[in-house]
Amino acid sequence: MIRKIGVLSISLLCLATITSCEKDFSDVGTNVVNNDKFETGEILLDVQITPKNIESVQADNINATISDYWLGVYNNPNAEKIEASIISQLGYISNLNNKDTDTTVFNLDKVILKIPYQATSTGTTDGVTSFKLDSILGNPDVATSIQVLENETYLNTLNPSDPSKRNTFFSDKEYLGSNVLSEGGIYELKPKATDTTFIFDRVDRSSSLTGTTTYKDTIRAINSQKLKVPFLAIPLDMPKMKALFWDKFHSGEFASKEAFDNYFRGIKIVATGSDGSLVPLNLASSPTPSVDFHYTISEVDGTTVKDTLQKKYSFPLAGVRNSHYKMTPVTNSAPANNFVVQGTAGSIAEVKILDETKVQELKSNNWLINDASLTFYINQTVNNDADIIPQQLFLYQNKENETGGISPTQLTDAYVDPTSFGGLLEKTEDKNPEKYTFRITDYISKLLSGEENTTADPLVLKVYNPTDTPVNNNAITTTVKPYNWNPRAVTLLDGNETANGTKRAILKISYSKEK
Repeated sequence: MIRKIGVLSISLLCLATITSCEKDFSDVGTNVVNNDKFETGEILLDVQITPKNIESVQADNINATISDYWLGVYNNPNAEKIEASIISQLGYISNLNNKDTDTTVFNLDKVILKIPYQATSTGTTDGVTSFKLDSILGNPDVATSIQVLENETYLNTLNPSDPSKRNTFFSDKEYLGSNVLSEGGIYELKPKATDTTFIFDRVDRSSSLTGTTTYKDTIRAINSQKLKVPFLAIPLDMPKMKALFWDKFHSGEFASKEAFDNYFRGIKIVATGSDGSLVPLNLASSPTPSVDFHYTISEVDGTTVKDTLQKKYSFPLAGVRNSHYKMTPVTNSAPANNFVVQGTAGSIAEVKILDETKVQELKSNNWLINDASLTFYINQTVNNDADIIPQQLFLYQNKENETGGISPTQLTDAYVDPTSFGGLLEKTEDKNPEKYTFRITDYISKLLSGEENTTADPLVLKVYNPTDTPVNNNAITTTVKPYNWNPRAVTLLDGNETANGTKRAILKISYSKEK
């Protein structure tokens, strides 16, 4: 852990009187007094940074509409290694039929887990559309070990301790089940944009039900635009899936959704390894992620095959879907007077900008706050690629509540003026990552004016997640949700002036005061 040593201090940049007339004031979006009775100034406030590891984050889709799930291994040497896995129920299908009759025979041919990759079209040539995979982190040329296992933990949507409340699942929860369903045990994941087909050997039953001759058959994933998109296809163990599903379609275990959810409690798609790549998967995508049972229907007359038809049953990845993050300590510790902010179950930073003594001192100045900004500079030696670090950070406040606990709370600036609140990655002219800046003018103004419920409790810096946005459907949510599925990390300079100079973490306040 890196902790800034020292106390909060103030560096006055502009204490000398500035001639005050209208042309000397620039309106920065707040209350600037435009007459010759006021002067403007600017101060820099040193801040104290305390990095903190995150034990877990909420990682289910029960209380929020989450569609992005990460799968794989990301070994960033400057952050914690992430082994990201997925746990999901399967949707129920009614009226399943695979019962042989005197004239119809069913044969199971192949079972695969199929999940489309997130991909962007790069153009079409001669009727063939090419793609690039989106947002992959790490090295896709290094194989990541994937196992699909049967989940044996019942994924209850209601809290067992209080059935009146929705259940929650955190990223470090352990799920029972060791029955390996993936064919051959281990599937080696090397995601490629060219993975638009899955080819397998299907038994040719066109002339005989007992034939053993095979032919190459092809599976594709077709999206709503009728394009053949890249997808992940993991073959599953035929004997096991036949026993678990195919042979039980007409049994009590498949008689209702409730019976099915209790019988087959879902799958675990588990990633392990020392290195590889991390792939974002949209489980609400089109085509739908599913476990597909490919089978052949043979129309027969006695022992003579009259016709064959290839079909499939698709069990969608639906219901309760959770993420699991196994975090391994960082290989290279952050340099002195630096700190790391990492998403998923990585790390955050507590930012103390003002203590009560300093608040009272600033209050006595009777300033009108024109602008207040908090800036964090990136260590460009560690992070020189803008594409793999967080594109946005988020700032909120841990407020003490009435029970003595902590309530993660939105800063008012996040919803009073969200377009100016900031937190977006800023780059230099040559496109190198440079800094993140937050404007917290409303918060500082209310704090120094003594507004009720505005406190100097520490702020918290984290990797931005879509659920952090306080405004949704024109409704404001002041509580910060405990979700994060963004795995990116960035190394930042702390508030040590001696070590980091003008690029230290700093709070800048611009003000007006009466002469």
